[in-house]
Amino acid sequence: MERIRVQERNLKDIYNQYLLSKNEHHTAVRYKDKSWYHSSAAGLCARKHFFSSVSQVEGTPVGENTQRIFRLGNLVHEDIQDALTWYSQIHGLPLLIEKEIYLEDLNVRGYIDLALIDTEGDDHIIYDIKTCNEWKWKSLFGKFGDGAPSTNYQLQLATYGLWAKRFYELENIRMKLCYYNKNTSMMKEIDVPEEYIQEAYEYWNRVNLLVADKTLPEVDLGIAPVYKWECNEKYCQFYGVCGGGLDAVH
Repeated sequence: MERIRVQERNLKDIYNQYLLSKNEHHTAVRYKDKSWYHSSAAGLCARKHFFSSVSQVEGTPVGENTQRIFRLGNLVHEDIQDALTWYSQIHGLPLLIEKEIYLEDLNVRGYIDLALIDTEGDDHIIYDIKTCNEWKWKSLFGKFGDGAPSTNYQLQLATYGLWAKRFYELENIRMKLCYYNKNTSMMKEIDVPEEYIQEAYEYWNRVNLLVADKTLPEVDLGIAPVYKWECNEKYCQFYGVCGGGLDAVH
């Protein structure tokens, strides 16, 4: 077999192939059973849940640039998780990392980034790590930022809080979104009120009711999709199979 000359190899293509292989393995391990709703999509379009978990159709593949952006986010996640592992070992704290969770009555599963659950005390906290670009950072923390995380992020974290309160029979739990600016490496945390746990339960319950008979929910702004910005070809991998969603009915 003819050997490829070193100078003829395209490093970008090699890296893209590596990431594709890595992502395929990750998906095969984590999502062998696709019938569960994904906690990371909490607060988003019910039709998206249908395509992903009920009909299980293949969406538009993630582009190469997006794959590389996701990889940067994963590396930040891993580093922060390593840091908290180091800290918890020094101080003897119980730590959960990438803990798989199930809410069987709501058909939801997911993975917690980080959690400190003190089973002998009452100080419990769950972290969800979010990497973002400078534009998003300024919209949250800049001079004219509102400091309000997306409902999707808050309901995702609250889904983990719901599981933790049930599993460990907790009276209360603290929940924090940890933002990391990929442009400047600045970090900030935002507390998510515990009231969102009930909102997360109500959201997932509504999704289950909408697809109880395994039929595609009607396009209905507020739940399918929840937001107008969800319904576009760039954001939603199911835009094509969905028939254009909101765009098709307006």
